[in-house]
This record gives sequence, structure tokens and C-alpha cells, in this order.
Amino acid sequence: MYLRRLYLAASELHPGVLAALLACHMALSWLLLAWAGEADLLTPSAFLYWYGTTASTVGYGDLSPKSGAGRLIVAFFVMPGAIALFTTAIARGFAGLSDRWRRRRMGLGDYRRMSGHIVLVGYDAERTPRMIDEIVADGQGQEIVLLATQPLVATATTYRFVHAAQLTAPADLTRAGVPDAGRVVVYGPSDSDTLAATLAVTALNRSGHVVCFLRDRDTARLLAAHCPQVEVVMTPMVELVIKALSDPGSSRLIAQLASHTDDGGTLYATTAAVAESFDAAAARLRRAGAVLVASCGAGVDCPIFDPDATIAVGDRLFYIARTRIAA
Repeated sequence: MYLRRLYLAASELHPGVLAALLACHMALSWLLLAWAGEADLLTPSAFLYWYGTTASTVGYGDLSPKSGAGRLIVAFFVMPGAIALFTTAIARGFAGLSDRWRRRRMGLGDYRRMSGHIVLVGYDAERTPRMIDEIVADGQGQEIVLLATQPLVATATTYRFVHAAQLTAPADLTRAGVPDAGRVVVYGPSDSDTLAATLAVTALNRSGHVVCFLRDRDTARLLAAHCPQVEVVMTPMVELVIKALSDPGSSRLIAQLASHTDDGGTLYATTAAVAESFDAAAARLRRAGAVLVASCGAGVDCPIFDPDATIAVGDRLFYIARTRIAA
């Protein structure tokens, strides 16, 4: 068994075998040069420098064998072996990089070591590119990983791609870095797919913010009963349609407040660092170029607009500004 493993490693030029061959060749080269009396090449720094320039075919010429025996050793043993090992190592290195790039391009990359990033679970040809554009325009600099069952080819530079057999597959979700993701957005082809994928995500991610898109209110209630920490967004939003009927133009304003790509103001949220009145917090944000519109206390599901409220440390503050304001 061990001989077979050694044979396979040697036949495939495993990095360990290649390193061992290089070490043996360097040691034999040094011994032969010492036997030939090439004292100028025997100190560690001089030998490593000379061996590296010889193996890479640079050959500066400032160090070279002086005796006839030394030159023959270099010509018939050092040069062929060093150059062959050097070119093999370079070829294997580029082949490894090429294979890694190809795997990532085809969605076979592994991003489980990432943390604090954003994972988009599910792909919709119209909605997903817009979501990615919005995230990038937000300017927080978080990495984006897209997990989809479609055989996409990751040519974009704004996100990483993971091809999954199913949106609920734990191995693929882990490969996308879901357990340590800061935010996860789930949007499946149907509500049942979204529900199943959200349950799979929450089983792996306990601390990140999970958002899912659902169409059916009963499904949303079922998810809220089992995963109250998940934020559910209903699509299409009936409230937005009714609001547009009652107050013409309001739908465009709300869309602008939700978008980072428009030139107008955008709705942002931050965490209160000091306890103060609503008016004091509003004045503080106004000096920074923002308008405070609502606050949300700990344990409260919905933001409220109450100018007489008192802001506590840790409350969420919702404000409108052209750009996100530093904490």
C-alpha cells in the first residue's frame, strides 16, 4: 500500500516529492562542488544565490565554478537537474492557479473561511443583478457570494459564485460561507423553495441577519413562527401598490429611498451610541446632513415615528441621507 502511494505521488510529481527531489539535488550539488574545491560557492548564502540564478537560467556570472572538474559537474549535473526542477515547479504552480481559477469560474470554489460577507441564496435573472448592484452601490465593501442551482459562469468581478445541487444542501451552503456570513438574502423560484432554503440557512447561521422574499402571507406567518429572527419581505408589496393609488408618486419616492443607485436620499439605519431625546438625536443627525425619521427600541419589531420618544443606547435609528453616515 505504502509503495503504491509513493509511486502515485512520484508519478504525479506531488509537491512533497518535488520538494524532496529539489533538496536532494541541492545537497548533492553542494557535495560535488565541495569535492571539486569550489570554495567560493560553498557558503550558504553564496550557494543558494548561485543555485537560484542557475536554475532560473538568469546566470549573472558573478559567481561561477573555477576548476575544470567544477565546470563539468555544473554542466552535466547541476544545470540539467536544477533547470528541470525549476521549470517543473513553475509549471505546477501555474497549473494550480489555473485550476483554482477554473473551479471558481464554474462555481466550485470554497469560501467557508470568509466571514462577515453577504450570501445571496437563489438566483433570479431580473432581481438578483439589481440586488448585487444595490449592495455594491451601498459602499460598505462587503464581499458577495452568490449561491445558485443554475449553471452560471462567474465572469463578474463584484461577486463570487457557488454552484449548488440544491438551495438546501448543507455542504454547498457551507462552501458559500453561510455559517459565518454577516447577511444572507434568500430568494428561491417559489415560496416553498424559499422557505426550505431559509430553514437550512438559519440552521447554519445563528448570528447573521437573514432576509427572505416571500409572496404568500401564510408562508410568511409559518416562517415567522419558526424563525422569528428572519426578516420577511413580501413581494409584490400590496401596501406599496395601495399607497401609490392614494398618494400618486409615493411609490417612486419609496423606491428611491430603498435604492443606493439613485441620486436622491436613501434610507439607512444605525445604532444609537448615547441616550438622548428624539429631538436631540434628530439635531445630531441633521448636523451630519441626515434626517431622522424613526427609531426602534430593543425587542420591538417595527420602527416608530414618535418625536416625544426617548432614545436609549442600542436603539435603531432610521434616517435619510445621500450617503451612509459613519457611526
